[in-house]
Amino acid sequence: MSSFFLATNTPEFFNDLCEEIRLFLSADKIDLLPPDETQTKTGVYVRHAVEKQADGTYISHAQIYDDGRLKASHDYPFSVLTGTPIEMKREKKSAVKINLYRLMCRYTGKKRPWGPLTGIRPTKYLRDLENRIGSKSARAYFIESLGVSRKKFDLAKRIVKRQASVIESIGKAALDIYIGIPFCPSICSYCSFGSKRLKKGDPIQMRYIETLIQEIEAIKPVILHRNIRSVYIGGGTPTSLDLPVLERLLSVVKEWGETCEFTVEAGRPDTIDAEVLAGLKRYGVNRISINPQTFKEKTLIDVGRKHSIAQVYDAFSLARKTGFHHINIDLILGLPGETLDDMRRSVKKAIALAPESITVHTLAIKNASAMQRDISYSANERKIETAVSSARRMCERKGYLPYYMYRQKYMKGNLENVGYAKIGSHSIYNIDMMEEVTDILAFGAGAVSKKIYPSEGRHERIANPKDLETYLAKIEKIIEKKKKHLLGVFYVLIIMACCHPAAYTLQ
Repeated sequence: MSSFFLATNTPEFFNDLCEEIRLFLSADKIDLLPPDETQTKTGVYVRHAVEKQADGTYISHAQIYDDGRLKASHDYPFSVLTGTPIEMKREKKSAVKINLYRLMCRYTGKKRPWGPLTGIRPTKYLRDLENRIGSKSARAYFIESLGVSRKKFDLAKRIVKRQASVIESIGKAALDIYIGIPFCPSICSYCSFGSKRLKKGDPIQMRYIETLIQEIEAIKPVILHRNIRSVYIGGGTPTSLDLPVLERLLSVVKEWGETCEFTVEAGRPDTIDAEVLAGLKRYGVNRISINPQTFKEKTLIDVGRKHSIAQVYDAFSLARKTGFHHINIDLILGLPGETLDDMRRSVKKAIALAPESITVHTLAIKNASAMQRDISYSANERKIETAVSSARRMCERKGYLPYYMYRQKYMKGNLENVGYAKIGSHSIYNIDMMEEVTDILAFGAGAVSKKIYPSEGRHERIANPKDLETYLAKIEKIIEKKKKHLLGVFYVLIIMACCHPAAYTLQ
């Protein structure tokens, strides 16, 4: 296995440059070298530097060496338009990524469907770009400068158009709420979420829920003064909780969840029965997700999902009988051992169930997962890309249109995850969260809250500890941090207004 090294005079972009290298090479570990060091070790060595010219423009220089021999080089001249420090840094970062991407294309003789884009939100990037330079110029930049394929650009553009009315409907003080449940009946080999295996009756679940409610109640005065667009209880598998435990949480959420989109991930069919579904319905849940991931029985066994295909059909039928009119189905394309026909068959069977929405994921194997990760780009990626394209055509022919998209690191074929939905059946939460257009208030282990500052083009990210025991032990500090950094002055005003309503008027 080769060693990988990178020398750059822009160390602030080290991680971004590494991401470009990993689009092409299986380079888990890349060592940073001083910018003036000459590499004499064996392995792959990338040398990068940004040079400012006399006229104020810049040139990004990049070379790649293999065992000491120069294999490819590329220079990219660029300008940084005057703007805020954040905007100028973004432009500079974009330029160095483009140059590294073009260097790697030259070195490997390959291209990627999304060009040098490695962030998870290409639709957000496109929307922001259109607002700044116009639709025509944004299209030219995506296709000509970035090298994004026309098919991928068209997909992003269609999603941006479809999301427009949802984003325009965002009112004052809009808020989305996420609640994380880090438990599952078994852990899938591809999973990297840090969920814990849960057995029925385990006291840890009630301990967790009571701590979670403590966090929610501490922030409740603020929630009640916001306009809630959606509530999403995810995980993990929320329905892996014993029903009385789950109902304890739902009883707290119900008062502000029942008037908006209210989703619970019932992702594992083996956790769903008539009582669970009736409980969800009783507490106002109006959207659930049942996730087979594949309709191939052997694959379910191989990846550690302890349920059968028959249980998927039974759970779906029960949900319909219980009165759920918005059911989502998740699929993963690229699971080990699956052929192109297997993947197409899964999409066909998901469509045949006639859910309101289908989310088609491309396999991404992260370091935290148990599955052996192989990010080398071989013929397997071409097969998965064909499956992704087929899934899109199959969904659209049956009236499922793409409405949101996101991408992940280590995703097979540098592809994407896409949510398809029938007209009127999109998920508000999925759009708001992925496009970063509203504040997200998140509770639970590993949950990430976001405070959005649209006029400044930035957000503050407040993450709870991922480790379950750390979350339980440090809940008081977590609450104080959330009050101080995420809610800030707004929290103080709300509390004072609640205590002295005559003295304060909230705008």
